[in-house]
Amino acid sequence: MPLSTLTLAHITYTPPEATEPLFENVSATFPRGWTAVLGDNGIGKTTLLRIAMGWLRPDAGTVSPSPGTPIVGYCPQNTDERPDDLDDFAADWSPETMRVRRDLGIGDDWPWRYDELSGGEAKRLQIACALAKRPDVLMLDEPTNHVDEAVATRIVSALQDFRGIGIVVSHDVDFIDRLATRCVFFERDHVHGRNVTVVRTRPGNYSQANATAENDRRSADAALQRSRHEASRLADVAAQRRHEAALAATRARAVGAGVNRRDHDARNLLKLHKSLSTDGSAGAASARIASRTDAARRRTEAVATAAKRYDGDIWMDAEASHRPQLVRLEEGLIRYGGDTVEPRIGADGRMDGNDRASGHGGRFLAEDPVPGLAIPALSVGPHDHIGIVGVNGSGKSTLCRTLLRRLHDVLPPVPTLSISQNTTAADAQDALRRLNDLDDAGRSLTLGAYAQLNADPDRLLAGGVPSPGELRKLLLCLGTRSHPHLIMLDEPTNHLDLHSQQALAKALATFPGAVIVVSHNRAFLRDAGIRTLWRCEARNGNGNGNGSILRR
Repeated sequence: MPLSTLTLAHITYTPPEATEPLFENVSATFPRGWTAVLGDNGIGKTTLLRIAMGWLRPDAGTVSPSPGTPIVGYCPQNTDERPDDLDDFAADWSPETMRVRRDLGIGDDWPWRYDELSGGEAKRLQIACALAKRPDVLMLDEPTNHVDEAVATRIVSALQDFRGIGIVVSHDVDFIDRLATRCVFFERDHVHGRNVTVVRTRPGNYSQANATAENDRRSADAALQRSRHEASRLADVAAQRRHEAALAATRARAVGAGVNRRDHDARNLLKLHKSLSTDGSAGAASARIASRTDAARRRTEAVATAAKRYDGDIWMDAEASHRPQLVRLEEGLIRYGGDTVEPRIGADGRMDGNDRASGHGGRFLAEDPVPGLAIPALSVGPHDHIGIVGVNGSGKSTLCRTLLRRLHDVLPPVPTLSISQNTTAADAQDALRRLNDLDDAGRSLTLGAYAQLNADPDRLLAGGVPSPGELRKLLLCLGTRSHPHLIMLDEPTNHLDLHSQQALAKALATFPGAVIVVSHNRAFLRDAGIRTLWRCEARNGNGNGNGSILRR
């Protein structure tokens, strides 16, 4: 009988290196259909999936059915993780798997050359292997990382046919809107003076569920304001009562000074007035006000509101280069997988000798045997903000590698901060080592910038391993210590949550030097202040097979 529901109840998990739980007493139910899991980088989304699969053991809580009972297909977020069942997929020519291959555009030779695939191709193959298992539960972690819009559409179409329990961790709003019918939000609440992680399920796709979340946040903010107003009003009343009591006591002392010590009736009456102003009706009223004030204060502390976010202000003393030109590439051909520019050749039939690859009619000949990217002469100035766009396999990353190689030959060197689209565990270890090697002032500045990108410095200080999204932020903040004149980022929104994408875009928009960004996310490029686009256009829709042309 098909599995109808996967339930995680009251889960608490503490990472081995941490002193406090990553999350406590969280619960989520996943029925058949597609559920999106959303939240900030490092908040615990991937960890929850690993607990559901039985790869991690929680401190407390239950998973039903028990891990190992259902068949689970899993797609990790990093493309450098080869699917465990890649060989089985390569040998599977059943009608069901053939349909998966066709729907996702999987080449017959892809399983045999996984390490040579582009990020987008590897991601498609990971998803195909997960689908081919005919799983009861399909878990996908960032399935649209590295892929262009056309490929994302193919992935959505393939996943819509899945009839089991689908769980997708993603920050891709368009993707979630087209696929999911409910959303599980990992959120950070500020309550009782500290930040805590909570999990809330809301119906609908991202746009619908996020609208509900916004209403919840506005209601919480309004409740907090009302509670604060009531606590302030009661505090004012209590202060006024204390003031009146003090005046009464002063008057009583003045009156008492004028009473004859032998007039026992007058002195007994004065004692009665004092008693009423302290232990009597006035005192009881003051006690009631104090109790109500204390209750209002507790209600204010108990109101859960969204934890504070930051705005991406990470540049302390950055400045642009005084050079008129940072790097230049001459017109020519960059072979895929290479990092040097071959001069344009028209005599041997590789490239059309009559048309220059200048972005104004340049093209490869149909019989050209060398796949690569044909470029016009390119120059990067000290203030240029350039976006590189194009379909998967059209040579965007190849162009970045070539620019970096050329930068190594420039004298004096151009201070450059570069982050590739794929990061590894070794990159994380190196980044943490670099952080620990900083002096106290440098470490403080770096962690302050890291917090500005809506990341948690305390996790790093406690020895936590950064998630892929957190690692990108840490690499960027470490790079600021070298005072770069040029920042080059390949698919920087991969793995980044929505708020972090916004913070990073703002940081790049305000960077005074040069910026080169490879991205399929046009909204991010716009928000990052990109003013120039270089387009890698693949011939016949297949850059790896027939070559591409860069057009400005």
